Amino acid sequence: MPAKPHKWGFKMWGRAGQSGYLYDFDVCQGPENPDKERSDVGVTGDVVLKMTSTLPAGRNHNVFADNYFTSVLLVDHLKERGIHYIGTVRMNRVKDCNMMDEKELKKKGRGSMDFRVNQENIIIVRWFDNKAVNLLSAYVGIEPTGSVKRWDRKTKTHIIVPRPAIVEAYNKFMGGVDVLDMLSALYKFSFKSRRWYMYIWWHTVTVAVIDAWNLYRRDQKKLEPRIKPMALRRTGLNTPPRKRQHSSVPADVRKDGIDHSPTWETRQRCKHCTGNHFTHVYCGKCNVHLCLNKDRNCFLSYHKAK
Repeated sequence: MPAKPHKWGFKMWGRAGQSGYLYDFDVCQGPENPDKERSDVGVTGDVVLKMTSTLPAGRNHNVFADNYFTSVLLVDHLKERGIHYIGTVRMNRVKDCNMMDEKELKKKGRGSMDFRVNQENIIIVRWFDNKAVNLLSAYVGIEPTGSVKRWDRKTKTHIIVPRPAIVEAYNKFMGGVDVLDMLSALYKFSFKSRRWYMYIWWHTVTVAVIDAWNLYRRDQKKLEPRIKPMALRRTGLNTPPRKRQHSSVPADVRKDGIDHSPTWETRQRCKHCTGNHFTHVYCGKCNVHLCLNKDRNCFLSYHKAK
């Protein structure tokens, strides 16, 4: 793929959840049926149909994708199976649809929008933010219209811009595959092999570890529910101040004045001051990090005998 930063390699299609959990994937091998006639949804539409073929019909699943996959026929196919779809769309895939062009929307200002609905109740929305964006869906439109904060360069202030519901839903739930790619890059395997299938194999191992981590986080939230600060403010409760744990170093060792030499170690929080400061200075005898700079000398205060 000449336009990509990494031009050579293997491409994998994936269906991931909002958290980055991968439910299904497939290695790209070109058209599914190269000898048969071209599908009415195209090659990219066939990918979506294949990735969603394992979803049970009529369960109101929501699928989000970018303009590489979206078309009116694809949305119609998924709608017949009871699967809802939202995606950005290229206007050359929407035939006989006359909408306000980008110049007209720009004159009206940021937040201006236009929409059309066909006979199958599939809606296309054009919304102008920094530039025009086109979205296609079969279950959500512009209502209820919300708002979003944007920075205005002319007035040098934040302004409130109207935002249709379809854009809000797309921004909220789109990006699961990007989260998966980010987590895969954080723990990327480093090896070289002439056997091409080894790269695909290690990628599946990486994805399995990421999915296991996502399941662990999900189960931890269910086992140990946390009260959000916003809920505490609504009920009028106040959280107690966080107390710093006292050092376990005995006083006779800490203040004996013998062999307390500062060293430079990995940056961690100071064990003495109350300002939540971080420091590289470390006392090898007491095994604690302590501030030692022109503003604070926790190293001396910590070891000073009263």
